[in-house]
Amino acid sequence: MTRFQGRTAIVTGASRGIGRAIALQLAAEGANVVVNYNANAAAAADVASAIAASGARAEVVQADVSFAADVERLVNAALGAFQKVDILVNNAGITRDQLLMRMSEDDFTAVLDTNLKSAFLMTKAVLRPMRAPDMAASSTSRPSRV
Repeated sequence: MTRFQGRTAIVTGASRGIGRAIALQLAAEGANVVVNYNANAAAAADVASAIAASGARAEVVQADVSFAADVERLVNAALGAFQKVDILVNNAGITRDQLLMRMSEDDFTAVLDTNLKSAFLMTKAVLRPMRAPDMAASSTSRPSRV
């Protein structure tokens, strides 16, 4: 299938699990994929190799998507590699499973930042390029209102 032929997708948390499966399926359906990971570079490289074997292109980008600066770097890398972003899959997530009375505030904050704040940051960062793809290539384009 080539349902996503010529499209560019960013998949956060794409180095393993559900993110890996989504990245591989998008590539199988024709999309070029930005493979985001936080800590496991080898796993991300394996995903990129599998994507390349399917005939699609992959760009691997390490970024902690709970930090705005990393999100900006990730989106800029995607635009640099593929000149556009058509699809965003907010998949990154962590768990710190334990009884609430044993959970530290730092663990709770890390879960919220990765599982919730990252979706906000990523979505906000790709809105303009998704709404006006020519803006990535031209600084004279009129900004879209979101």
